[in-house]
Amino acid sequence: MSSHNSNYSKILILASGICFVFLLDFFFFKFGFWLLPNESAWASDYFYNFLHEYKSIEDKKKEKFRILLLGSSVAHYSLSKKELASEIFRLSGKETDVEMLSYAGMAPLDSYLLRKKIADLNPDLIVYPVNFVDWRLYRAYVLDPKSGKNETISEDKLVRDAFDWRDAPQSRFLFPWETVSEFWNILGIEKDSEFLAASLFGAYRYKGIYWKTLGSLWEHRFGRNSSYREYSGVQIPERVTSRGWTTKSFSFFPKKYMAHKGFYVQIVEEILKGGKIKLEFRNSSGVFQSLEFSSPGWKKILLDPRFLEGEGSFDSSLGLVKVELSNTWTPYEAGPEHKDWIRDKLGVRLQQTFGEEVPRQRMQFDREERIEDLRYLGMSGPEYEEYFNFRIFADPKLRPGTQYLRVLGEAKKRISTESFRPVLHFHYMKELLQYLRERKVPVLLINNPENPISLSWYENSNWYKDHLDYLRTISGGDNFFLDWKDELRSTDFWDYHHFTYQAMTKMNSKYAQAVLKFVE
Repeated sequence: MSSHNSNYSKILILASGICFVFLLDFFFFKFGFWLLPNESAWASDYFYNFLHEYKSIEDKKKEKFRILLLGSSVAHYSLSKKELASEIFRLSGKETDVEMLSYAGMAPLDSYLLRKKIADLNPDLIVYPVNFVDWRLYRAYVLDPKSGKNETISEDKLVRDAFDWRDAPQSRFLFPWETVSEFWNILGIEKDSEFLAASLFGAYRYKGIYWKTLGSLWEHRFGRNSSYREYSGVQIPERVTSRGWTTKSFSFFPKKYMAHKGFYVQIVEEILKGGKIKLEFRNSSGVFQSLEFSSPGWKKILLDPRFLEGEGSFDSSLGLVKVELSNTWTPYEAGPEHKDWIRDKLGVRLQQTFGEEVPRQRMQFDREERIEDLRYLGMSGPEYEEYFNFRIFADPKLRPGTQYLRVLGEAKKRISTESFRPVLHFHYMKELLQYLRERKVPVLLINNPENPISLSWYENSNWYKDHLDYLRTISGGDNFFLDWKDELRSTDFWDYHHFTYQAMTKMNSKYAQAVLKFVE
């Protein structure tokens, strides 16, 4: 009897321990972690932003016609939630709730695996802009550089490649259970085990997210905010680059903390080649402050308190502090650490949360104009094409980071010689649309505008024409499919398919008019 009780006690202790581990994991990683504020910019952590946004929409009471903007970075760079809702109201007088779910590289297979979660948000309309990049057709040529073809490659091979965490980590973060339940017989035991572990344990599933997020929250409160991927401070009149670099002259409205705690700017060694750099601060009231730096690094600046006399006057130039730098630097002429194939003349780098004593929250899908968006304004067609080729194709051996764009460009040319075959992502786009159609959720599929330079490489091929016919068919006809491939000029693009901010604004009215017929 005592032996039986002893065994029972051991089993009870073991079961209690297992339950405790699951409860602890749930509390910290599946519940508590998501109560933290989201202060990440769009490119800081795509998957954390996606998950956080999904949970926010899920918790939001639906009171208006809900439009869900869905897709990859193509969607993010093409559409603005606020501007679209505003334009729909201007055109129709109808209020709408416009939401966005997007991350870089979100392929149709991903959307298919998320189909139930998407439908659970109860959208009245889904707007899904797509482009060549979304079909990931270049993978056939990467997997078999010499003879690979999308018309002959094994579907199973593409499936296994689609869930390679090195190239597509989203499968672990966003839909591990959906992946293993759908493709367990293709992935193999090792992959199946990894996806099952990610499904069961938040600590394993989100291990690539929570340390980065916690580090960012700590840095925003106690650090210099100097190590970051995307700027998320205040918008200054002259704009900054996405990495926070200013031009030779820039301005800002002063805040009290700038005089008491100070703020940081980065000086690079390239800007010191002509000697010391001088920063001159002045306002319209005659207040003047001059600082000099002779060494590179992040420098703390305490703003002269006299500048604060106009602080709070955000509706005019009163109080605006103007900064003039004595030197500039050009990334293309820089050393290895700061080398980039751009010809902009830049100044200093602002800390990530510049101008914000309390970091902004939930701005991950609020796109703002950057210097990169202004780069091509006023360029002629030939000038842009020269810069386009320089940005993407110059010095390939020195630029492994742009290999993806070169491979993508080559894929457009190779696909033009093939016959169309609805491989992998085309197939799962069809399945996704069918699933949503059965649940009476209309989807407006848009073949989004493409840079005329890259479009010319394959637009007239049979493959391109047949792929449009396929998309039109699976969408349900012209009422649910739009071909806008040639709606914009080359100067409206950063690369092959990402709009400049001005192009996004220009296209906003067209997107709004397209969805009006669905708005009740």
